[in-house]
Amino acid sequence: MNIQEILTNHRLILTEAAVIETLRRTDGLALHPQLEHALLIYDDTGTKVLRELFSGYIDIARRANVPLILCSPTWRASRNRLRASGVGRDVNGDAVRFLKDLRKEQGDFASQILIGGLIGCKNDCYQPEACLPPDESYQFHGWQNERLCAQGVDFLMAATLPALPEAVGIARSMSESGVPYFISFVINRDGTILDGTGLPAAIETIDGAAARPPLGYMINCAYPSFLNTAALPPAVLNRLVGFQGNASSLDHDQLDHSTELQLDPIEDWGDRMIELNTRFGIKILGGCCGTGTDHLKYIVSHFSADQT
Repeated sequence: MNIQEILTNHRLILTEAAVIETLRRTDGLALHPQLEHALLIYDDTGTKVLRELFSGYIDIARRANVPLILCSPTWRASRNRLRASGVGRDVNGDAVRFLKDLRKEQGDFASQILIGGLIGCKNDCYQPEACLPPDESYQFHGWQNERLCAQGVDFLMAATLPALPEAVGIARSMSESGVPYFISFVINRDGTILDGTGLPAAIETIDGAAARPPLGYMINCAYPSFLNTAALPPAVLNRLVGFQGNASSLDHDQLDHSTELQLDPIEDWGDRMIELNTRFGIKILGGCCGTGTDHLKYIVSHFSADQT
């Protein structure tokens, strides 16, 4: 089953809860200052923790009998970061192979797990002013996209994007790969991307700039209430296919400087997430900062069986 078939044939598709933040708060585990969790696949302890984390998400999806999409731990594995860190290994390819090996162990459920190649923006995902212009973005991200596609990912994912210009360049690069892809933005509590661009304008611009438009758009690293659905036309809602919600409704600058885990009531988070699906057709649901297995369990346990 491919990603298009899953989107067409299922009302609910599960994806990950927090990965990097969960790892960052794991005792005895150190993330790389430039590459975050990308090198954990080469470390015995890191591999064990990664496998346990992803296996927990797989178990929830399996028990609920819903498809699951997972993304490679390559959000910060761009060519310039790898070079600056003195890493010569095929980190992107090895990360995809790591997930494929894990998928092979899942028996009949393996066909319900799709693997995405994940990239992020070049600089800080909360600083839109540091984004790349489209042409530079196209050149910068092409190398990583090629490495991920070379290992046969089911789709590409660009996540936590704070600004439209860099997203345009990423989409242009991904459109040339022949692989389905998603563009996922960070939004403010007013529903705009962090650079102030509204979602309608962003989607129209990217769909027009890419030779092959994204399969769909997603939102991540924002509380579900931040999506101003009342202000979005049906054409935009039809292009929104996924939401990975933060566990807290605090603004990004508050969360970024918080030393303690911030959580809104899981019931409020979960009910809002499910409403995005049942009222607005946003099928891919998962978590971002502060979320864990309990958040995913809430979604699948409160989503009516006849809806899946």
